[in-house]
Amino acid sequence: MTFRPITIVILSILFLSGCVNTVPKDLESISTNIKIEHDSFQNQTWITTPLYLSRQGITDTFPVKISFRSLYKNDMREFIQLYVTSTNVDWGFYHSANGEDGYSFGFSDIDREVSTVGNMVTTEEHFGLIFPIDYLEKMSKKDWKIKVYGKRYGGVFIVPENMSKAFMNKLSCYESDKCS
Repeated sequence: MTFRPITIVILSILFLSGCVNTVPKDLESISTNIKIEHDSFQNQTWITTPLYLSRQGITDTFPVKISFRSLYKNDMREFIQLYVTSTNVDWGFYHSANGEDGYSFGFSDIDREVSTVGNMVTTEEHFGLIFPIDYLEKMSKKDWKIKVYGKRYGGVFIVPENMSKAFMNKLSCYESDKCS
């Protein structure tokens, strides 16, 4: 049995993203899964959403896994980051990203990994997009498109409104000392 290259790509993406859920539609499902983890030894707190698969439907050409996270040190917010994982059959060498309004995100390379399944090799690139709280507020008003640029590849993905809104609400709750 022979496979065409596009079939292999589709199968590898489905295989590798099989254990990651898509973003739930309702705010409550997202909110209840946001974790607040305090490390008293470093006097810091991480607030994170689960890793979700961002999909644009059947025509999606750049499926990625996304998670919001924010770091607080000494009860002061250090940053808000959209953590992104892209899986492909080759390196994209991503280096920058812009929001649909032209906003240029701070870009942070986090990790690159290679996996093999049988004779198929896949790459996984992890990077972070850093932005201020007012931009998260803007993203929480509608589904937000982000375009990632790389030396070889690039693509557009969507951050669902409900995911941004739930994370925004959790940060507000934490900062007002109403949740732990």
